[in-house]
Amino acid sequence: MMPGDRFKRRDGLTIRPLPEGDAVVAAGQGETAVIVNAPAYALLDFLDQVRSGEEIADLFCRSFPDQDPAALRRDVAALVAELLQAGIVESCGAAPSTA
Repeated sequence: MMPGDRFKRRDGLTIRPLPEGDAVVAAGQGETAVIVNAPAYALLDFLDQVRSGEEIADLFCRSFPDQDPAALRRDVAALVAELLQAGIVESCGAAPSTA
């Protein structure tokens, strides 16, 4: 994940929470459903709108203040990459330059 990269949840997902905090995510009719863990489910909630990687990491840091921020940022980057590969999250390109 490069600084300024932006992401959002793929349109048309069906997300069903599970009692343990995980969730089942189905991308569409005929596609395989995926079970995501609680952190991935939280990330999908944050991606109800287009957000930069930095915004996502900041939201996680505020949501889990007892966790190491550097570790959370690494974990968020890895999680976004996994969800991109699974087709659950999509890239929206880089944020416009303010320079």
